[in-house]
Amino acid sequence: MDLAKYAALFVAESRAHLRSCNQLLIAWEQAPAAAEPVGGLFRAVHSIKGMAATMGYVQVSDVAHHAESLLDAIRGGRVTVRPEHLDLLFRAVDALEDGVEAAATGKAVTDAGSGALVRALEVAASGITAKSAPAPVAPAEPVAGALLDVAVVVRPGTPLRGARASLALRRVDALGTVSRVTPATPEFERDGFDGRFAFRLRTGAAPREVDAAVRAAGDIATVAIDIASEQPSLETAAFRQVRVDVERLDAMTKLAGELVVSRNRLLDVLAAQPDGELRRTVETLGRQVGEMQAEVLAARMTPVSELFDRFPRVVRDLARDLGKRVRLETEDGNIEVDRAVLEELGDPLVHLVRNAIDHGIEPAAAREAAGKPAEGRLRLLAAREKNSVVIQVLDDGRGIDRARVLRQARAAGVVDESLETLGDDQLLKVLSRSGFSTATAVSGVSGRGVGVDVVVTRLRALGGSVELSSRPGEGTTFALRVPLTLAIVSALLVRVGDERYAVPLAYVAEVVDYEGGARTGLGTAEVLLVRGARVPTLHLARLFAVPEARAHRRPAVVLQVGERRAAVVVDALEGQQDIVVEPFVAPVGTPPWFGGATILADGQPALILDAAALA
Repeated sequence: MDLAKYAALFVAESRAHLRSCNQLLIAWEQAPAAAEPVGGLFRAVHSIKGMAATMGYVQVSDVAHHAESLLDAIRGGRVTVRPEHLDLLFRAVDALEDGVEAAATGKAVTDAGSGALVRALEVAASGITAKSAPAPVAPAEPVAGALLDVAVVVRPGTPLRGARASLALRRVDALGTVSRVTPATPEFERDGFDGRFAFRLRTGAAPREVDAAVRAAGDIATVAIDIASEQPSLETAAFRQVRVDVERLDAMTKLAGELVVSRNRLLDVLAAQPDGELRRTVETLGRQVGEMQAEVLAARMTPVSELFDRFPRVVRDLARDLGKRVRLETEDGNIEVDRAVLEELGDPLVHLVRNAIDHGIEPAAAREAAGKPAEGRLRLLAAREKNSVVIQVLDDGRGIDRARVLRQARAAGVVDESLETLGDDQLLKVLSRSGFSTATAVSGVSGRGVGVDVVVTRLRALGGSVELSSRPGEGTTFALRVPLTLAIVSALLVRVGDERYAVPLAYVAEVVDYEGGARTGLGTAEVLLVRGARVPTLHLARLFAVPEARAHRRPAVVLQVGERRAAVVVDALEGQQDIVVEPFVAPVGTPPWFGGATILADGQPALILDAAALA
């Protein structure tokens, strides 16, 4: 059997186990006397060892085996856990991650089984005598060369059950002729395969040899060998789940988007037609396309916890390197967001977490002197807001020294010399300038002035926004606001001059009458009174340098991004559409007001306005 087809499943299962390993190690480090983390680690490492051995990744299996031996010694009380044991296990998890990622990229897995690491694990677990497992009871001996019916059950909970079954068949195939495999071998690849299978073997080998060959595949619960019967011993399991490759899911999403565009075009063409059977049929088709689109998008949604789970280890290692004590807390990781969005948020969050630990959270002595707990607190929170998700990074550190930032900004010519203080928005603009840094020296953590710049740039590319708030002595909060999906969004179409633009509805608070509204001045700026609140106005025609329309009544679209609001004055409203966000590479010098492009129902292109840049 070709086991290469199971490589993707091995990588996915192993990554999940390794995330669990990091979380359990951190929990164990915080409570060394706890027994639960040890048991969980042992099970996770054992699973990785078995899967790696099945796939033929010897080096990964070797490291896992020796880590498992150390854990077994600690679990059995033969070795007393010490801090160096935990450090060694963290190193082992890192080595396993390297091996798994090498498998993911198709490279030879050669660097996971570091000789020095294996020897260190052996020394740590030295003096261990493996307990002999009871030998399986051999079945009665049928006549040599008999036709045997063999029923096998893979141990429940074993990952890669299909790969185990395939390996067992490959081993017994060397003893004779295998036939009548039930269920058929392609079914082994299904998620619904429960690890139970049967086959017929014509062989001259003794039953104990057949039993041993099957069990050599590993994680085999039972092997039953009988004289051949005409009735198969097992039935094919029912299948309710199937794994779908991400690229195939992306292709489905693209096709669903094209269907949405075609639906919009068809509805637009029929808009002037009298009500009839054709129109009702097309409207029904439109609803069905919308339902299909929703199902495809739902299949792409991934819990934010998959992103948050990366950070306990990042925080632990960085805090140790900097000599600080930091506790990470996460909340609402079950909120779901498009996988494509989640993948793009990884680097920005890493930058913000590293900045918080390096710049924000003080050393234990300084915190105690300021009347704070010695252990700093770093929080990752997720919340749903309409059709967007807000991820916050909060620390209880020293806060940002605005006076110091202002002095450096003046020295760099970034702000006007007359500016006396920096508000939150101005502070974010200064910190996000490429190359700007408040660090006094370049280190492996910070000092090159790329952190906040990367965050803001990446979020703008996602059609999202970044907000900052900071209080001296209390801490800093970064809020990252991103759309739920990048594939298809509902948008309000507006006209300015001869062009149409799309405004994501997620950021539209309301539409008001600009001409009939009460307007006043605030310094040199114009504000519109909306329900008693002053909202700054922005005339898109002036911003885009096109002639302003002399319409009797111009509408103002009130945008809201977090706490910021702006009344965007346009020439006319063109209706609402579901639009497909197309890849958009802005030419050099393009203003930051555009966050993407789309094709409208009439086949004409339109730019998507970036609400965060306008509000």
